[in-house]
Amino acid sequence: MSDVKKMKNLVEISKIVTSSDNFFEIKDLIINKMLNVVHPTKACVNLFYDKDYNYSHLVCSATLDYIPKLFPKDEEYGAKIDFNIYPEYIHEAVFQQKVVVIKDVLNDKRADGEQQMAIKEDYIGRAVFPFVINNETVGFMTCYLQKNESITQSDIDFITQVASLMSLSISTTNKNRDIQGLINKLRTSISNINKAARKLYSSKDIFYYLNKMASVIADTTNSKYAVINVYNTGDKGEILGQKISTAFPKDKMNQINSIMPQIIKSNQFSGLNNSIKMELPDGTIVENYLFYKFVIDSKSELVVVCAGSENYSADDENTISILSKQVRSSIQVYEYYQNEEKHKDIENDLSILKRQQGLIMNSNSDLEVFSDNQMYFYHETAKLVGGDFYNAIDLGEKIVFIVADVMGHGVVSNYIVAIIKGAFDILARYTSSPKEILRQMNDYLYNEFDKMGIYSTAIVGVFDKKRLKLTLANAGHYFPIIVYNDSTIVSDQEGERGIPIGIMQGSPYTDVSYELSNVKELCFFTDGILEMKNKEGVEFGLEGLNNFLIENIDSDKNETLENMKNCIEGFVYNQEKLDDILVVFIKDKEPK
Repeated sequence: MSDVKKMKNLVEISKIVTSSDNFFEIKDLIINKMLNVVHPTKACVNLFYDKDYNYSHLVCSATLDYIPKLFPKDEEYGAKIDFNIYPEYIHEAVFQQKVVVIKDVLNDKRADGEQQMAIKEDYIGRAVFPFVINNETVGFMTCYLQKNESITQSDIDFITQVASLMSLSISTTNKNRDIQGLINKLRTSISNINKAARKLYSSKDIFYYLNKMASVIADTTNSKYAVINVYNTGDKGEILGQKISTAFPKDKMNQINSIMPQIIKSNQFSGLNNSIKMELPDGTIVENYLFYKFVIDSKSELVVVCAGSENYSADDENTISILSKQVRSSIQVYEYYQNEEKHKDIENDLSILKRQQGLIMNSNSDLEVFSDNQMYFYHETAKLVGGDFYNAIDLGEKIVFIVADVMGHGVVSNYIVAIIKGAFDILARYTSSPKEILRQMNDYLYNEFDKMGIYSTAIVGVFDKKRLKLTLANAGHYFPIIVYNDSTIVSDQEGERGIPIGIMQGSPYTDVSYELSNVKELCFFTDGILEMKNKEGVEFGLEGLNNFLIENIDSDKNETLENMKNCIEGFVYNQEKLDDILVVFIKDKEPK
């Protein structure tokens, strides 16, 4: 079946789950919806009551023929069966909480004792999907494979998500009526999750999806903060580095991430702490937090953290577990389809994107800015195209320029860069005030950025050629490094960094001016050059960039750019882990 049909059926199943308080009223409908779009045509559901694993209750067997006769209904919803009679692989799925697929029950030793039933029911294979709530298995679903049927990885991913939704329905059914408010919140959350998931599969924008999910998790658990991080992991499951990070609120990401080291060091997969009192770097006091960690695959791990609720309960722990599993499932499906699609039409995409990148970052746009100083840049993207951006416009007596860093990299960030360039080209000719350019750019782009869950840091400058004066306004970006005529270097400037573009509508910005008569070199940059690491994990940092500028102070343009390339290649141990790099130089055309 097509992935589109699976997605539509998943949405329909989600609607069924979120519109009902009673799992037993919707279980057969869910099974039928699921079987309409996967290769197996038979399935059943078994539940455990009150954590009693001695008996399994067959509560859904409408698609089966022989088994309901073998285990006739002896209670309200189905048959009570001694769990010891089930074959080994079903015990493995239940107690190890993992999906197990047996392709040939007639010849697999783990299915001993099941062969006669398989012949009677007319199936040759079986897949088991456990229902897990709050780290406890509450039941399982089995799908039966007949002679001409098979189960693909796409089917397994889809059924796993259905099983997760069924777990949610079972959890909702088991809740007491006193927590109806929580159930309503879960319904809303699942609805929002499905909207975000549809957006993810249609736009391929993982950042929008995770931003939305952080908001949903914070709201559902009554938390002030929520953070979702995906980490790269090594062969032994150790954390190697951060792959993706997002938070709610977005501007608190770095603050909330300060909690992460102690969570990672805990070596626990879940935790509830209502007895801490921790001060975040911005002075905010956090008195409790809740976290869940999940392995996504052999190379990555998901960590979800909530903080700032008055007091977390077991219900909150259960809720974040369910929502986090949805996040993990969506990431797994997303990455699977990303890998499937990344080679499609690649030659055409390369051609189009390269032309677009050439239009945005014109390498032949070197400008004379003041005295004999020339403005040029070094640019290297993490992928084919990136989110780092520089543009300068010569308006005669003045030069207006922008250096920006869009969150993330790749096609989405490159699209955002194109939007920023268009806005900058207009505003640079409309006003000569950097703060006004940033203010109007933010107001102009805010709605679109907010809908996409994107933001960008930026610094805008105006060179007055006659007065040898530079005026800057900053939207959450780094200030430039300044090298004076006496070789004094300033790289840790204090100044007002405004809010990045796309985070808050109506953000104010401030102009700051510099006299250039005694300046030998200026350097603007994005964080990629600072955050690149050597084999010991040490970052290049401001110190590394300062040293490069001093060592190359008397180099011309060609020498500087060539030395920059060699410096990066010589420092970084893994080119694949490079972020976008952009460094803009303003220095003598022919240094003495």
